[in-house]
Amino acid sequence: MAELPEAHRHAPSNIPADAALYRGTLAVETGHIDDPAIHDWVVREFEAAAAAPVPPDRAILEWLIETEVFDRFLSVKYPGKKRFGSEGADAVLPLLHLLRAGAADREIGEMILGSMHRGRLSILHNVLGMKAEVLFAMFGGTHPFGPDSDLPADVAYHFGHRDECAGVRMTMLPNPSHLEAVNPVAIGYARAIRDEGAGSALAVILHTDASVIGQGVNAELLQMSKLAGFEVGGSLHVVINNQIGFTTDPTQARSSRYCTGAWRAIDSLLIHANGDDIEAVQRAVDLAMRFRARFKRDAVIDLVCYRRNGHNEIDEPRFTQPLYYLAADNKRSVSDIYQEKMIAAGAISASEVEDYRRLVTDRLERAFAATPVALARPEGAASKNRAVEALFEADLRDIVAVLAHVPAGKGHPKMVKLMGRRLEELESGIGWPLAEAMAFGAALRTGISVRLCGQDIARGSFSQRHLAAVDPRTGDSIYPIAALARRGATLDVVNSPLSEYAVLGFEYGYSLGAKDALCVWEAQFGDFANGAQIIIDQFITSGAEKWQQMSNLVVLLPHGLEGQGPEHSSARIERLLQLCAKDNIRVTHPSTPANYYHLLREQPRARAPLFIVTPKMLLRLPAARSLLADFDDGHGFQPVIATGPADARRAIICSGKIAYELEALREATQICAAIIRLEALYPFPSEDLARLLRERQCDEIVWLQEEPENFGAGAWLQPRLAKIAATCGLALSPMIARPESASPAGSFHGRHLEDQEALLRRALKAGE
Repeated sequence: MAELPEAHRHAPSNIPADAALYRGTLAVETGHIDDPAIHDWVVREFEAAAAAPVPPDRAILEWLIETEVFDRFLSVKYPGKKRFGSEGADAVLPLLHLLRAGAADREIGEMILGSMHRGRLSILHNVLGMKAEVLFAMFGGTHPFGPDSDLPADVAYHFGHRDECAGVRMTMLPNPSHLEAVNPVAIGYARAIRDEGAGSALAVILHTDASVIGQGVNAELLQMSKLAGFEVGGSLHVVINNQIGFTTDPTQARSSRYCTGAWRAIDSLLIHANGDDIEAVQRAVDLAMRFRARFKRDAVIDLVCYRRNGHNEIDEPRFTQPLYYLAADNKRSVSDIYQEKMIAAGAISASEVEDYRRLVTDRLERAFAATPVALARPEGAASKNRAVEALFEADLRDIVAVLAHVPAGKGHPKMVKLMGRRLEELESGIGWPLAEAMAFGAALRTGISVRLCGQDIARGSFSQRHLAAVDPRTGDSIYPIAALARRGATLDVVNSPLSEYAVLGFEYGYSLGAKDALCVWEAQFGDFANGAQIIIDQFITSGAEKWQQMSNLVVLLPHGLEGQGPEHSSARIERLLQLCAKDNIRVTHPSTPANYYHLLREQPRARAPLFIVTPKMLLRLPAARSLLADFDDGHGFQPVIATGPADARRAIICSGKIAYELEALREATQICAAIIRLEALYPFPSEDLARLLRERQCDEIVWLQEEPENFGAGAWLQPRLAKIAATCGLALSPMIARPESASPAGSFHGRHLEDQEALLRRALKAGE
């Protein structure tokens, strides 16, 4: 219990087996390190660190006493409540203090902490300085956003906090119960701090042994750690190795020997430290900080400890681990072990220790007595630059001139020709790819940084974007659009690994740190976003309600039933709409390039994430073009767009590319019907839609979608359309859609066109 397993103590073959430094409470792994220089440095520095004496440190003892007394205090004042205390892993508190001191020594201005539940309440108070009375109020059930708030908020041990000490700002991000999910968020936040020019940032991630090896997001994240678009100069990872999961033994939790095995793939420093030996922990922190500073790589401290209580304090772990808890019950606390060493060394007296324990207890008692019955609503995150420079037609022409120019010899001839045609679009009509590039260019020109991330994002999955010009002779890439940047704005176009979960988490975290940038993540196909569903559910759509955590991230989800099968058809619009409430996000399905442009143009000023259901077919459809005048800042995003005869008594409401197919059939059949494109889905534009229907004096409305009836927006929209129909005195006909299906495609790919034609004819009542 809190001893290095036997395997940790095996000495290298060239070291005498009885060498004390290889048989102690601190160990490193080196066999996985491929780089000889890194390997030799680790061996040399470890041996020096393990052999060097560590003087007693009164501050460390005080930190240990503070966390022990705090956990005991909570257990007495709040019996029967889950608190996920740090008992058995008390050393993590001084470890974090030491990391902050190391950051200050290296002039690191920001420390971003991603953490799980274990010991979190103590960390919030004893490391980040959250006032005890505020924490007691939150833990006791007081609403964290004020007594009048109707938001559901979250439990106390999910919240974050920010504190500044010794020149280092330390931010613990909020996290859900989904273990390890916050890790990419924290590292993305750290990258944004650095990119924003706010100084260097250190990401520190706290794990537990069962979750660190069990959750696949970590494997994704590790492979991002040295990639140019994601690296942060190395992260520090601390594994609170309880040697147990909830009720799961290590032999049931993993196949690898150690829970830190994943880091063997990337030449990380792997340190194993006995959590009962504070001196070993001190050496581990020093070695990890120096390794990161020198090699800009991840360093991992495996804090081998134990869990004195169950998974939580109301759980009885002895049902399943009787032997483990027989040992745990007989363990002395880390503070007792360390104070004994300090008393023996003459560094402190027993009476001084007891005096400090009483001091900490008295301080907590006073805070408890002052626990407020109500908490003030937290202030919203402020934006640094809310005003955006207006752009007009002449400005847009200048932007397109830059977008159309590729330096001689710097791109594939076909790509250069495509870019040159962009000037023609100024007169003939602007297509989707140019509209998007104009939005990015407009942001850069007005001093707004742009970060665009996703799989194959620079060229575009549909060979439509071409932001990068690749020199055919050298393979080097240049970004002509970057020439538009002004006032310190930057462009970062990141082709990501084949990962959704970790990459989207990273981009969400980046958007938290770069509040006034245009941050965009694109799924290769909308279907693939469900690989990151945890990030969408637990952070992007609910972060504001749970934690008042604001983001303006843009998520692009290519969508459209085009006969490509079930995995290349659906952005799962129905799932997004189910997550909508209280203006938490925006969900849009634009059908014109100008509307898409305005969505992107306006988003840096927003404080809610934006989901854009983007097209595939419309990228090159001649009809899907917008006039240059439509891009003027005076126009803005249009939530509803109507086409067709003004005297049409029947209005077909739809979204996306099916509107163009419907309009083509209407023209061919000469059927009199209005077609209304619903460009904004949430917040639902009820007033705009009602006003348009009144102006047109329609008698009947019907919703048309190409998705199966149990997919798409239809089921969510029907009650909202019914209210509008009742208000305006209209008849609402049953939804027109493909039959219910377990597959989002709805049709066999060989019958797609036939089924699509049948839908359109039903909508127009063609042939009746």
